Amino acid sequence: MTDLAKYSASGPMAGYLFQCRLGLLHGLELTRKNPEAVISIERFDDVAFETENLVECLVQAKHHVVPKSLSDKSEDVWKTLLIWIEGAQKGVFELIKMTYMLITTAECPPGSAMSKLREEASEKDIDEAYSLLTNVAEESKSQATKNARTAFLNMEPSEAKLLLSRVVVVDNHPNLTDVSSDISSHFNTLAPKNPDLAAQYLEGWWLSRVCLHLMGKHEQGIPVQHLILKAHEIGKILSEEALPIDDPTKLDVKDYTADDEFRNFVRQMRAIKITDGMVRSATSDYYRAYAQRSRWSRENLILEDELSNYDEKLQDSWRRKFEAEILLKGAQGEIEKIQLGRSIFLWAIQESTPLRNVVEKWITAGSYHGLADRDKVRWHPDYSGVNADAPELNDA
Repeated sequence: MTDLAKYSASGPMAGYLFQCRLGLLHGLELTRKNPEAVISIERFDDVAFETENLVECLVQAKHHVVPKSLSDKSEDVWKTLLIWIEGAQKGVFELIKMTYMLITTAECPPGSAMSKLREEASEKDIDEAYSLLTNVAEESKSQATKNARTAFLNMEPSEAKLLLSRVVVVDNHPNLTDVSSDISSHFNTLAPKNPDLAAQYLEGWWLSRVCLHLMGKHEQGIPVQHLILKAHEIGKILSEEALPIDDPTKLDVKDYTADDEFRNFVRQMRAIKITDGMVRSATSDYYRAYAQRSRWSRENLILEDELSNYDEKLQDSWRRKFEAEILLKGAQGEIEKIQLGRSIFLWAIQESTPLRNVVEKWITAGSYHGLADRDKVRWHPDYSGVNADAPELNDA
């Protein structure tokens, strides 16, 4: 191991992400078995599932970037047992009512205690696992597992066997990357055309909810029902006819800077003396619409001519509005022309012209600003464009 490698956070970070993805994966599996459950992260355990305020299942998640063996002397084993033993002793939960899951990417060696605690272990398996762990607890000299081994030996044999009878070990579990495939498989029916993309959208929502949960905003956990609703919502959005729409506040776009004053669409607004605040808002709409349209193009969610046809529709609507305003107001002086331009501009940014299923004002407004940047539309009747070669908003 190099000096830099020993300080790497990649292992712990992978473990935390694995833990979050496990919560999501097993939450999806619960949507049919127990839709009333609530999922918590780092509350009772790495992951916990509760019903009616009672903890029913605790999950310890152990992820290893490099494949390894989960022997009976392993720190993963004894640290996990200590967490469960102390939780029961402190009255956080009752042994007899719990299911304890150890989910690990490591492999349990044949004949080990952990190999005997896989799902549907027999009473004989439990007795053998208890004997094997007792021997390790008595013979090991490891300081890292000393407290856990002592706690295990201090338990009554019947109590220790009861704990082990409630343990389910899932070894050789798919790793951080492969878990994503398992999550995607849940969308094979809901979003058959884009299961991987649907999983990405759901995971983005999930991680946001986990962050709020960890910060105490949702102390009681995340209801499985919310997971069901969000999964179905994403599946509907990603149907063949629909386009996914991002939260505009979450799009990674640049903020307004003084350099934007050189952009044609900003010059157009300055020509009709739009306020600084509205210029900033319009710039935000422009960059957000660009980001959203680019994403649709990159992910092949938009038809070849769909965005250009949409822009032509906007341009046609603008032309009709512009000509009507010119006819009705007959602006002659500069002040009248500025007022006319403002009227058309304010109309454009309040429009919600549908793009398939999308009717967001910021998409329409941002697209109009893109047209203004390319001199396809104008606000001031006498404005002379300077940026006709600007890229189109659907450029990825």
